[in-house]
Amino acid sequence: MTGLSWLEKLKESFASTGLDYEDLYELIEASIARKRTNFPAFIYEASRGSGFSVSEGYFYSLDQDWDDPEEFNEVSFFLGEVETSSIPVLDYVFLMKTAADVYSSFFPEERGSVLRSARRLEERYSKKSPV
Repeated sequence: MTGLSWLEKLKESFASTGLDYEDLYELIEASIARKRTNFPAFIYEASRGSGFSVSEGYFYSLDQDWDDPEEFNEVSFFLGEVETSSIPVLDYVFLMKTAADVYSSFFPEERGSVLRSARRLEERYSKKSPV
């Protein structure tokens, strides 16, 4: 059951960071468990500035989801019809890089593409300062 066991390791890794990770983890887990996407596609879309919607009212947003991408300064999570949390962009990038590392250790054949997406994500948001 390697397919989903990486998510257990991801949750442990996220928890060890001391960052607010719960909503991001919930979205990643739900996206994969509901077969809406896989992690390589999830991080690829993030590297292009697009958040992900698991279902109506269950999503997170990045700069390309904003009416004015220049005003993007935090990653917002919606688990229901209201915003449940937001985290600084640089925390989000760190968590996604952690996720890429964990995923790559379970699926070495996808390591190259996943780590490339993580690097593009970091480059995209490296100029964003914490709020």
